[in-house]
Amino acid sequence: MFGSRLHTLDVDHLAGIHGVRVICVDRPGMGGSTPVALNLRVQVWLETVPALLRKLNVEHVSLMSHSAGTIYCLNTLYHLRDILDPKKPYVAIIGPWVHYEHSNATLMNLASKVPNGMLDSWNGLNKVINERIVPSVLWSGGMFSAVAGLFQSSEDGDRAPPGEKYGTSDETAKAVEALMSKYFFAEGTTAGNEDAKLCLKKDPSASWGVCEDYEEYVRNLAEQEKARAQGGQANKLNVHVFFAESDMMIGEGGERYFEKCWRQTGVSDHIEYGSTKLPGTDHDSALIDHRKGALKSIIEAVETRSQQAD
Repeated sequence: MFGSRLHTLDVDHLAGIHGVRVICVDRPGMGGSTPVALNLRVQVWLETVPALLRKLNVEHVSLMSHSAGTIYCLNTLYHLRDILDPKKPYVAIIGPWVHYEHSNATLMNLASKVPNGMLDSWNGLNKVINERIVPSVLWSGGMFSAVAGLFQSSEDGDRAPPGEKYGTSDETAKAVEALMSKYFFAEGTTAGNEDAKLCLKKDPSASWGVCEDYEEYVRNLAEQEKARAQGGQANKLNVHVFFAESDMMIGEGGERYFEKCWRQTGVSDHIEYGSTKLPGTDHDSALIDHRKGALKSIIEAVETRSQQAD
């Protein structure tokens, strides 16, 4: 589930897996969904997720997030723990968001200086960038990715054919890339403005819910998992994080900080944590690149764990 318009994607081509489907949920303010104030975004998300699952008659899921979706994912994991598979609870986080006070990432330090009034127009700026300057850049969970793309060097020596990148024919892949920006900006994208302020904590009303402090969050989650085990729910939570090789959103400092949070003393007693660095990826391709990104590995892990649970 991504970080409240609903999409269901057939992902058989990603890993040769049959019958696996992914529920993707956009944040409030994307597409035709209603904009939500900063101080209510996380709470509305927590109310929306179980309502959607009930509507779909889905009892248990694995969680996956990318970039800014980390905030929503961690809150979901803590508050809605019972929606995870009780036998093989699994969470995957791709390109986790880390506040610049911990990452010291140059781009985010610069972004933090941008007045809120300019951030309110961020979706319009991204539309111009994507349609007129760098149309091949995907404006994804990383609300600053389009701008970051202007500063990142392309991997010309290892550029995959379009079809290999998406797991489709080259003709289909080229059509996807041509229409990507057009379709993305055809509906509302104001959530990008609000999530920019949320992630940068640029507004006093911005709330990250239970994960305002990642280190404290992980300790509290471990205690919650300990209590579950003592109550007879002994199946260990598995959290796996996928880092891009080069991520301008968080840099190496953000990666070290996020790792430190999950590798605190005592956490491994109650949470199985692992991480993978994806060679040749950046903030966006860590998610969308069929060859190098994390999605194939995640779906394989979900299928394997599901078979073991059965």
